[in-house]
Amino acid sequence: MGLDLTGLGSVADFAGTLVERFFPPKMTDAEKAQAQISLQTMLQKREDGLIEAQKSIIVSEMQQGDNFTKRARPMLVYAGLIFIFLVHVLLPMIAFFGKQPIPELTLPKEFWWAWSGVCGIWVIGRSAEKKGTANKLVSMITGGN
Repeated sequence: MGLDLTGLGSVADFAGTLVERFFPPKMTDAEKAQAQISLQTMLQKREDGLIEAQKSIIVSEMQQGDNFTKRARPMLVYAGLIFIFLVHVLLPMIAFFGKQPIPELTLPKEFWWAWSGVCGIWVIGRSAEKKGTANKLVSMITGGN
């Protein structure tokens, strides 16, 4: 089994599967081949469009002038991960190895609600943006223009 670095093999396989599954079996081999080539062309154009949209998103993010705004949402995600690590991993380990009682530290429910909300909305927005979805809601979530 070879490694398809270009992605053309997967597009060709998919187009062939579509032709075999959805086109009438009484089509000649020449007609099937022509239909498969047409489908390959359409599917490749779609793939190219998706890749170009993802590329333009990454380029626009990297060209943004405000460094903090560019990283504000990830900063909230990483800060939450640091708090979780401190409370649930580092402090209990220090207490265990220091032969001290484990402190009764817990993160409040409000932290979990806020942090999971920020993370969830940010991940959904970034996923939509990377797929090429461009609307007002996605722009508000991701901070786009």
